[in-house]
Amino acid sequence: MTAPRSLRCTIGLASLLATVPAHAQRLSPVPRLHGGETLVYQLDLSGSRSNKVESRVTTPESPPREDLTAQCLLQVNVAEVSTRGFRLKTYLSDRNVVRPSGESSSGTVSSPDKLVEVFVAPNGAASAIKGFTELTSPQQHAWNAWLNRFTSSMTFPKSGVRKGQRWKMLENESSPSPIAELAWERKYEYVKQETCRSPGQSTAAGKTGDPRALADTCAVIFVHAQLRQKSSPKNATPQDYKLRGLTTAGTASGTNETILYISTTTGLLVRSTEDVQQTMDAKVSLADGSNSVRYVVNAKSRSQIDLLPDVPQDVR
Repeated sequence: MTAPRSLRCTIGLASLLATVPAHAQRLSPVPRLHGGETLVYQLDLSGSRSNKVESRVTTPESPPREDLTAQCLLQVNVAEVSTRGFRLKTYLSDRNVVRPSGESSSGTVSSPDKLVEVFVAPNGAASAIKGFTELTSPQQHAWNAWLNRFTSSMTFPKSGVRKGQRWKMLENESSPSPIAELAWERKYEYVKQETCRSPGQSTAAGKTGDPRALADTCAVIFVHAQLRQKSSPKNATPQDYKLRGLTTAGTASGTNETILYISTTTGLLVRSTEDVQQTMDAKVSLADGSNSVRYVVNAKSRSQIDLLPDVPQDVR
């Protein structure tokens, strides 16, 4: 990661900034959305996941290495905004458009749009998700990556965060796993502010997307997440496994490195990159030890998300 540049200013400028109220320099944790608003994001995901299965009794066939590569357009329609949160209708399709860096694009459609609906509470919690199971595995990973980062600022301190601030969060892993008591330790740093527009990005305003955010200043947030295991590697049995007469042992670990660019005006996610590496080595056994299966999983991915200011008229 690039260390934040030193801030140099004259005595006069420093005195002027000192008169600005502290709250005016804070990044709001809630994105400013309006009913009927439409945003379009480009999602790029490249990665893979391998699964190895071993058993003393049988010889299970390990599934092949899974490709997690996806290039998608995601149209986000804001269906409802209230004090309870907001409801989104998202349309995902496998398309390729001009990257902000000016790389090639085809604009062709390789799959029909798939609708996924979600309701997001003020604390960033997602519920009432519909249509997610209709996505392919790579699309599910891409959509999850977008949702996690689109709502990430909603988990920030409610008073807002200021440049230079660091903070931590501990979040229990909610996905099903044969390893109990897993939690993510996340360390955040509001590193700097810079233009939201990446090099080479168009300044033209399209009829979709949000060009205002791209012309704005973005807060740059670095996030380092580490997967921690609180259960013993010798006895890591979750409660639902115990109820089925199973015991588990093993380890799980992972790291996520994320950079977020969030508009200081709208609070919207404008762009982001993330690198993920996760591993699990778990043995699942019958309570009497008569049979056991070992699972070894390795996954890694790199993803990039960009809010598009200018997209084709036939996105939907």
